[in-house]
Amino acid sequence: MMYDIWFYLFFWALAFLGALFVMGCVLVYLVFQPSPPRPVSVTLENIQSLLSTLKKDQEFEGLLKVFLQHFKKLPSDTDPKYWLEIIGKIASLEYFDTDRVAQLSQELQEANTEMEREIVDTIGLALKNRRKR
Repeated sequence: MMYDIWFYLFFWALAFLGALFVMGCVLVYLVFQPSPPRPVSVTLENIQSLLSTLKKDQEFEGLLKVFLQHFKKLPSDTDPKYWLEIIGKIASLEYFDTDRVAQLSQELQEANTEMEREIVDTIGLALKNRRKR
């Protein structure tokens, strides 16, 4: 009985159907798997809204890193006054050490040589009006 051809055909057919079942399950899983979330594009509006909700120094450092990564240089499609307003808000935060504000000012001036004066004025005004720690 074990050496009969039908014995082998039966188990080969069983193995083939089992493999088809497993492959079908994998295919269904892959088709109905949710698509990965789209990366959110960083805008100045996003940064401005996040500035008002900061609660920790670590959150601020992360936000500052994102700002410098995307908006260190003034984007061509952005209003310079709006960009400077956000820089002023960043500089006026109590999480920001004065030495670090000076370093930020220097970085922004080097990246935007045509706007050095405006950057200095904006950050200076923000520091002047900032609440004391």
